Amino acid sequence: MLLFNKISDLYTASSVKRLPNDEAFDILLFNELGAEVKKMMPPHRRGFLTIIFMKDQKSGQISSNQNKHVALSNALLFQGTEHIFSFVRDENVEGVVLLFNKSFLLPFIENLDIKFPFFSVLNQNLFHLNSKERQFFEQLFSLIYDQSAKASIVKPLLVALLEKSLQLYLTYSSEEQFLTKKMLTVRKYKNLINNSFLEKKEVRYYADQLNVSANYLNEIIKSETGISAKRHITERLLLEAKNLLLYSEMDIAEISHILQFSEPTHFTKFFKKETGLTPKNYQNQQP
Repeated sequence: MLLFNKISDLYTASSVKRLPNDEAFDILLFNELGAEVKKMMPPHRRGFLTIIFMKDQKSGQISSNQNKHVALSNALLFQGTEHIFSFVRDENVEGVVLLFNKSFLLPFIENLDIKFPFFSVLNQNLFHLNSKERQFFEQLFSLIYDQSAKASIVKPLLVALLEKSLQLYLTYSSEEQFLTKKMLTVRKYKNLINNSFLEKKEVRYYADQLNVSANYLNEIIKSETGISAKRHITERLLLEAKNLLLYSEMDIAEISHILQFSEPTHFTKFFKKETGLTPKNYQNQQP
């Protein structure tokens, strides 16, 4: 699994031709990214936190937490250090991405993970904004961007952004009480899959994380979603395989390694079983 501990390491891997404002903080506009930036980044974890404001996303996709996110508009997405993250870039997307280490906000905030639970893989990480909320966050991101070279100004502005985001999360949490226990289990299960689907492909592992038996978990997942718990893992793995085949520059052996198949032939067998095509044939059939 790829791990980028530093913001600059992520920039190098994705061909972003700039240095961060600070080794522990940066903010950039999507429309600043040049054509040389990679169209696709394979699954990876980050040793820092990410906040994305997606004003208008017409194509591409972001995979983080539960599902792939497409056609996002006026949305805030938070990513913590436990998330597996990948994306297919929309070259015309409008928005902002803000990246920072937990240490950047010391001594303002010491227990960031506890205070702001929307960075956790088990909680809600995506929020759709109404017009008033959108205006507030746009103005705040603009202030942070304008003052990005001045850490003493940026830090309290970032704290304000997180506090406002916490209000969104708490509003969501109050609505969550109306979800059934089974629906909450499904949500947590999907979150856990996205966090571990490369390393853990057995239902029993996720059942243990949720403190239920594998049979009981499968019963809940199938009754609520119509497909088995194992099928959810398979479909998440297949989605990532298709993205890597279509948008990365890696060969079949490299993709097999990323997806943690022991041999490329095992990956080919899995892919053909699921799609009826070999990975190479799938690539060749795409426009």
